[in-house]
Amino acid sequence: MVVNLKSQNDLSGFYIIYEGSTNLEKPGWYGISHILEHLLCKTFLHLMEDFDRDSISWNAYTDSNIINFHFTGLESKLSKYRNKILDALSKFSITKEQFEIERDIVLSEYEDYFNSQSEAHSMNLSRKLFNDYDPIGLKSDLVNLNFLDCINFFELQFQHPSKIINVSKTYKMKDNEIEFSNIKILKNVAYGNYDVPFELGNDFKDKTSLLMLGPIIDKNHAEINLINIMMSMGLTSQLYKEVREKRGLVYYIHCYQSRMHTQGLVTIGTMTANKNVKKVIDCVEEVLNNPKAFLNKQRFDLIKDFYTTKRLKEEILRYDNVGHHILPEGWSIYDILDTVKLKDLKDIYSEYYDFSKFYVSNDKKEFQK
Repeated sequence: MVVNLKSQNDLSGFYIIYEGSTNLEKPGWYGISHILEHLLCKTFLHLMEDFDRDSISWNAYTDSNIINFHFTGLESKLSKYRNKILDALSKFSITKEQFEIERDIVLSEYEDYFNSQSEAHSMNLSRKLFNDYDPIGLKSDLVNLNFLDCINFFELQFQHPSKIINVSKTYKMKDNEIEFSNIKILKNVAYGNYDVPFELGNDFKDKTSLLMLGPIIDKNHAEINLINIMMSMGLTSQLYKEVREKRGLVYYIHCYQSRMHTQGLVTIGTMTANKNVKKVIDCVEEVLNNPKAFLNKQRFDLIKDFYTTKRLKEEILRYDNVGHHILPEGWSIYDILDTVKLKDLKDIYSEYYDFSKFYVSNDKKEFQK
């Protein structure tokens, strides 16, 4: 489908979304989506000097659900590239030599990920609990991946985009101009305890990474995102106030919902000194057991005002702010902003935020020798 958005100025954006990503990977292919994203950037290598000349900004990324190629610039400049970009991405014009070089680059990136304590913890835990290898993949699969595998995955994932987001003051793209993907993804996740390889190359001695994971979520994703923001946005939020500002136990603490195809997972994550692990866990439990401190009208109105103004700001720079149009319907806070009730959030909170049902992971105990 094409999503046409009207820009408020002469700047335009062009986003090509491929739904699937790691949801389409199989044993032997873990990490192939990410490699193909890198390789497909080479299909428009012949345009890159022109992009520089015309000040076209571009990039691409792979997450667990989509691959996104995105381009922004003045409409007078970007207009001549839309069809050329789509044409380039539709062709697997990659050589075996390019594949082998790019695989080495991705393997270097792989090492960088696991040199980060929090990233290593998160990715090893994802393997253990869900048999999920994240976009970065599995090293042995990347090493053994061959050129034919990439051709086969291109035909599965990249023959046609799932969605195009076109932002322009003057130009509208028509659905019938593009053939879109009809990939059907049938995937559900559940907690398990998988016998899988972990990356344990580093001994992070000075600090402990903590991850606290809630139950699998099948609905109310936008409401869950709003609850997380009410609990954790800024130094005046209850999580920051109690764990950082009052007790000085952490520098940061995140609370977010990961999207796993159609399901979600609330994760509270931080790092702390080894001696403070129990204090942090106890403090987080205390916050979650006292929702009245943040699920109240004052905080609700403040966060709604924040998103109302944020939406207006994003409209001014619409060409570069399309994140909620990339998400499936029902995931963005903007989908519910004008209709959500505080009572709804309280009911949903009681269903998903019982700390006794959270999986608490300490990387020192689970993944470090």
